[in-house]
Amino acid sequence: MKEKIKKYWWVIIIVVVISSAFYWYEWRPSQIRKECVQQILESAKGKNLSAYELQTGLDFCLTRHGLEK
Repeated sequence: MKEKIKKYWWVIIIVVVISSAFYWYEWRPSQIRKECVQQILESAKGKNLSAYELQTGLDFCLTRHGLEK
């Protein structure tokens, strides 16, 4: 087993790098967007908010989580 690890260490590194990149650039942003939309919709229940106010709240949430500038 140790010989295989020593022989294929570069494969392990590549898998870890690709997995980390997928998490950081695909999975994490989509989860943050879902969470922000859910927060905005929950806060808007029973209120008559305009589309501008909803978009502003969403932009603020995404900025707070580091997805938008």
